[in-house]
Amino acid sequence: MEQVIFVQIKLSDLQDMIKKAVDDGVKDSFEKFVEPEPVLIDGDEMCAKFGVTHGTLQKWRDRKEIPFIQIGAVIRYDFNKIIKIKETKRKR
Repeated sequence: MEQVIFVQIKLSDLQDMIKKAVDDGVKDSFEKFVEPEPVLIDGDEMCAKFGVTHGTLQKWRDRKEIPFIQIGAVIRYDFNKIIKIKETKRKR
């Protein structure tokens, strides 16, 4: 049989506790579905961060292994997306 315990608490304190619990729950759920702001970096930064050559970046782009954005001759990489992809491949 369950025990029922009555505790005296101010209504404002109870409201604050409920509001905090709801806010935390909504925040946790929201963060799962919202992607972080893209961090766009150029080829030189990609090479430095991953320790690869520009030729390797070209191969990755040709094989569609990494996402990139190209406007004219300018190519940028979304660092957050690439990290996520590389981590997923590493887990396999």
